[in-house]
This record gives sequence, C-alpha cells and structure tokens, in this order.
Amino acid sequence: MDGLTLCVPSSLVREAEDKREATRKLGYVARAAAVFGASRLVVFPDREGERRWGGGFVRTVLRYAATPPDLRKELWGQRDELQYAGVLPPLRVESRTGSAPGGDESLTQGLVTEVGSEGRVRVNSPLGEHPISLLVPSDMEVEQGERVTIRISSREPVRARIAGKPEDGFQVVGADLPDALAREEFAVATSRHGEELSVSRLGELVARTSRNDTAVVFGAPGRGLPAILGVTPEDVRAANGGPVEPDPGFDLWLNTIPRQESAVVRTEEAMFASLGALRLTE
Repeated sequence: MDGLTLCVPSSLVREAEDKREATRKLGYVARAAAVFGASRLVVFPDREGERRWGGGFVRTVLRYAATPPDLRKELWGQRDELQYAGVLPPLRVESRTGSAPGGDESLTQGLVTEVGSEGRVRVNSPLGEHPISLLVPSDMEVEQGERVTIRISSREPVRARIAGKPEDGFQVVGADLPDALAREEFAVATSRHGEELSVSRLGELVARTSRNDTAVVFGAPGRGLPAILGVTPEDVRAANGGPVEPDPGFDLWLNTIPRQESAVVRTEEAMFASLGALRLTE
C-alpha cells in the first residue's frame, strides 16, 4: 500500500486518565503506522472533543515516537509533553543515517522547528546545540515538526544542506481533514455505521488501495467520525458507504469490524483491525 496516510483526531487521547496512559496509547498508534508502512500520520483538529491533552500533545508525542532512537535526545531535548516517553514501544524502523553513498559526506536527520521566509527553515540537528538555518530545496515543501534529511559536507565549520525527507518511518503533520484528503486518490472513513466489510467486497478494496495513494481516517474513543464531522449515524447508514454531507473528501464509509460486540472500539484497536484487512495481498 504505497503512499498510505493515516488520519487521527486531536481528541485521540480524550479518555486517558493521566499523561502516562495518554503517551502509551499514542505509542500503539505509532506502532500501527510503523507496522503497516504509513508514509504520513495526520492529526486533524477536533477541539470540541479534546479534554486535558489536545493536538499539540498528540503531535509532539507521535513525532517523538517517529524519530529514530539515536536522534531523539539531540532533536528533542527535555519537554514536558515527553515526560513519559519511556513507555513508548520501539517501532523497529531502520534509520538511514551515516555515510552518504559515493563520497566523504554524511547523512543525518533534523527536526524543523520554524518555517521562515525566503525558503529557509530552522532545524534541530546533531550538528550543534542550537537550531541551524538551512535552505529548503525549491522542489520540496516542509512543515514545522517534520523530519528532514541533512547532507553534511563539513562539521567545523558547519556546511550542510537539506537533501530531502527521510525514507525511514513516517512523517507526523497537523492539517484540517479536507486538506489532508485533497492529495489522496482514495479516502476511507472508518465507522461502525458504514458499509460492512465482507469477503466479497474485500478483494475490490484491496486492489484499489494497492493501486492508489490511500488515506484511512479514524475517530476518537466515544466520539466517532460522525460526531466529529457533525453528521448523524442514520445518514451514514442510509448512504450505504457513500459520501455524507458535509463531506471532507471520503470515497467510502467502511465498517471494518462487522458484528462488533464491544460498545466502543479504541482507535488503536480499530487501526490494527482495519489496516490488517486492507493490507492483505490479492
């Protein structure tokens, strides 16, 4: 499933009793993104559903989890949001840093802390204690919080440039849901009120997701996508999988856990169940 984007709401940890539990939950979300090879994890706003920890906390913890372990200390330092980062499970995604092919240059990664003017950004990196200013290539767009690959030709004095975005792991970005879906060829909303996934339907869906850049969108505990988007479950059921107004750009509303016996399926559980089915081979 090339170009897989996963979208989760900023209210993702709304039911967590404390910061430790909230961090652990986000670790499972990051694991799902890593296991199923997502390229992007989008956190879209659901401010009405947020409680103690909102989008800023969610994005920071997920970005930290997506950062290769050997770069975390240099890129992140000490932050209040990361108080319980030790409970995050390892993602086991190979980090592509070290010597660049065919020369004396080396590669590392940095974290964009500020997007400035004239095509420049400030980047936290292992090159120094303070962020450095680097020029963004003309064919590349970056957002605050994204990781970038830095090609180093000299450390003293520092000579470096942004070479692209890391191939390892996934990028965590914040975006409104319509903006996140606009770049996708196929977008699936997961909901217990959507069209039930069946054996006969699965083959068609697997074929479509394997051919197209795909986004799979999830709701929050006790606050599914219909509630977040302001649509009724009845309207979703009546649409039989089709779009429901207001429509941020979904091609399909899908119930990936038919015959659900629990009143609530947690977001991380829904991610593994949904992606496990959609990731099957033809």
